[in-house]
Amino acid sequence: MKKLGFWQVVAVGLGNIVGAGIFVMAGSAINAAGPGALIAFVITSTLAVTVGLNSSELSSRFPGVEGGVYSFAKETLGETVGFLVGWFRLISYAVSGAAVALGFSGYLTGSVLGKELYYPLAALLIIVLSCVEARGLRVAARAEQGLVVFNLFGLLLFVAGVLLYSRPTGATFVPLLPHGGGGLLLAANIAFFAYSGFNTIATLTPDVERGETVVPRAIVFSLAASTLFYLVVVATMLVPVPWNSYGTASNPLAIALAASHAPGAVLTLVNLSALTATFTVTLSLIIAGSRTTKQMAADGMLPGLLGHGSWVPTAVVATIMVASLGLGNVETIALVANFGVIFSYMLSGVEVAVARKRKVAGKFSSPGFPYVQAISVGLSVLMLVSLGARSLEFATLTLVLGLLAHLMHREFGGQKRRGEGKAGPDAASI
Repeated sequence: MKKLGFWQVVAVGLGNIVGAGIFVMAGSAINAAGPGALIAFVITSTLAVTVGLNSSELSSRFPGVEGGVYSFAKETLGETVGFLVGWFRLISYAVSGAAVALGFSGYLTGSVLGKELYYPLAALLIIVLSCVEARGLRVAARAEQGLVVFNLFGLLLFVAGVLLYSRPTGATFVPLLPHGGGGLLLAANIAFFAYSGFNTIATLTPDVERGETVVPRAIVFSLAASTLFYLVVVATMLVPVPWNSYGTASNPLAIALAASHAPGAVLTLVNLSALTATFTVTLSLIIAGSRTTKQMAADGMLPGLLGHGSWVPTAVVATIMVASLGLGNVETIALVANFGVIFSYMLSGVEVAVARKRKVAGKFSSPGFPYVQAISVGLSVLMLVSLGARSLEFATLTLVLGLLAHLMHREFGGQKRRGEGKAGPDAASI
């Protein structure tokens, strides 16, 4: 199988970040922090950059493993911690996919179909894209590479449409933080739900031409581009309507355009762009979740049946994803999904320190060591404690169930020894 190039890898990263963050979650972030959502995105971007540097170094130092934070944790901190990271990420990918699928459904039902189809359409999207993923990585990568261009065009069209047709007032950015520091942290958590997608790139290292050097550049490029789009789009969203007009709606860009009285053609094109963006993100999350499931099964941390072929691990992820639609609105689902993502990223700074202490060779080293790693750990802890009771309760339940499943599998399933059970060239993990 021909390996992926730089722009194909960037497309995977931008497909995750741009789609979920701007088209679906930006309105919830504004509702939480008001105009201060701009500050929240800067905070989140800072955390994402530090984690991105950690992930780039780890993917360079461990190119032989099947990629991603699960394998990095297993290699540096041991199999138990590796299992917890992989387990949390598997659940988080599935729950995240439910939130993004609701974004797709929100834009479709808001412009074409009735609201009664909101949840059924999200479930249908998950099932269809699971079948697409089972056909292989190259199909998914080609789809994202083509569609992400249309997504970026839609964002530029949205900005132009709002600025040309709306009538802004001087009070658009006042008050800056209507809900204080608590609202700012909540908005940062909502924003991080979107930024977390960049690390999907790290899973592709074995499938990328010169992956040790290409993957770090792709991560940095994706983060820089997505941060610019976030700030521009969020600032534009504050122009046509008051900050508290968005609520937890999963189609915030459509709300802003409608309030601006933009032409119907502009609204239609932006809606189509939002649909393609949420389409690609849902697909990417299914890819990441199924690859995690497959590699954990190959490593003996989950029953081997779960890693059989492409259809079984994909079906596992799709089942969890559809069930997660019952957790509530898009903001609630996103915050529930965040714990596992941030938990795994919190450990990335520690993993870099361990790898360096062991003198593991690599072609890329994060600048600013150990300060960059300390910032990544500190900001991650701050984000975790501010997630809210619902997310922490779900995280506790996930932890208990995961440990029980892991212990039972080790006791009765015969865990494979370290180094056994490689999944083959078409399998990777997050």
